[in-house]
Amino acid sequence: MVRLAHERMLLIGDSHRQLHSALTQALPAMELTSVPTVFDGIAEAAANSYSAILAAAEPIERRPEPAVRVLRQLAGKGRLVLFGHPTLEVLSRKMMQFGCDDYLITPPDPAELLEMFVAGATKASSAAASVADPAIEETVSPLRQFAELPFAEIILDALMQHPHDAPAAAVGVINGRLGSTMELRFARRGEKAPEAAEGKAVFSQIVRAGAEEVGAIHLIAPAGEDPVAVRHVLAQVAPLMAKAAGLQDRHNRLQKLAINDDLTGLYNARYFRHFLSRLLERAKAGRFPVTLLLFDIDDFKKYNDAYGHGAGDEILRQTAQLMRRCCREHDLVARIGGDEFAVVFWDKEGPRQPLDPKKPVGAFRPPQTPLQVFERFRQLAASSDFSGLGASGRGRLSVSGGLAVYPYDAQDVPGLIKAADDYLMFKAKKAGKNSLYLVEGQDPGGK
Repeated sequence: MVRLAHERMLLIGDSHRQLHSALTQALPAMELTSVPTVFDGIAEAAANSYSAILAAAEPIERRPEPAVRVLRQLAGKGRLVLFGHPTLEVLSRKMMQFGCDDYLITPPDPAELLEMFVAGATKASSAAASVADPAIEETVSPLRQFAELPFAEIILDALMQHPHDAPAAAVGVINGRLGSTMELRFARRGEKAPEAAEGKAVFSQIVRAGAEEVGAIHLIAPAGEDPVAVRHVLAQVAPLMAKAAGLQDRHNRLQKLAINDDLTGLYNARYFRHFLSRLLERAKAGRFPVTLLLFDIDDFKKYNDAYGHGAGDEILRQTAQLMRRCCREHDLVARIGGDEFAVVFWDKEGPRQPLDPKKPVGAFRPPQTPLQVFERFRQLAASSDFSGLGASGRGRLSVSGGLAVYPYDAQDVPGLIKAADDYLMFKAKKAGKNSLYLVEGQDPGGK
């Protein structure tokens, strides 16, 4: 380390001085010369001797092979290292065939630079020993096994099979192939890095989508692994993981648009029918009731006519929020059109005991909880301050609803919706509104 610190290094094309800053932190006693272009670097290296030449990959990508060959010849026994953005990694790796010793991903870490240049001689001798001894070549290290995984194929499969959570699915496949020696993790931005157990180390790489940081990948590996080698592999995985995370976010946004109502944020009519259909299938197999409540705002048109559509929209948003507050987390609340809403109540845990098939259906009564929920909702709707209606807005809003229960009122989705709608339109509305009707015309709390 002392020997390296007193040798000379030539830095070519470090326009933003990222590498200059990191190198002076890692090796403060090293003599560092910076030049702006490859041509300046060639002239400088021809006139003076340097222990290492670091050249930016971006300026030489137009004619990389001749530039690397010339710099390799001028470096002599010194090291030739390229550096640049992760997108230039493929080019940099290819240039190792023409005399480049290594490459760096920018922005660099001072600790990684220290490891690269202090341990360079040791790694070179180890590589020579592995070539001389065929037995060493036959032993595949865990890191090499990790590096040789088909990351692009794995992540593409994850995107196709698990578009809602592709990074996690890809990480699961990768870890399944790694065994117990190493473990890869993906953390979204803001999540903490994992802690390493004894004898292990955590190697991290930021994942960026363009200029935006979306998270990081962390490799938990044996503490003796070469940090530079690990970093190279992670730098290869990070851009692929960034694309997977970006496509996952896009998929989730599109899915939300497909199943949610833009105005209220509730589920829309399409998803309501899909959910109810799937739920009734479960209810038939599990023998538990499902309660459907349909309700609307009484005389909603008059609010739009009197106060404008902006006020009407605000009423719909507040009505949605009130009902969501009154329901359990797993109950589904949807806006199915205009001022019409639907709520699906069900027991998430299922019945404690199967229904007795010998007991007549008429002996069972619909669950009482939805009635209490609607009553609470109606009271909140009547007492809430709807600012869009002016100073006299409080208490002027009323709602009416119809309630039907599977399997008592109907055995399928169309039948259940029709039953609840009939109670709403032909019972609650004709009874004077601001009421709820269910089986046999009962009003659990009308006007």
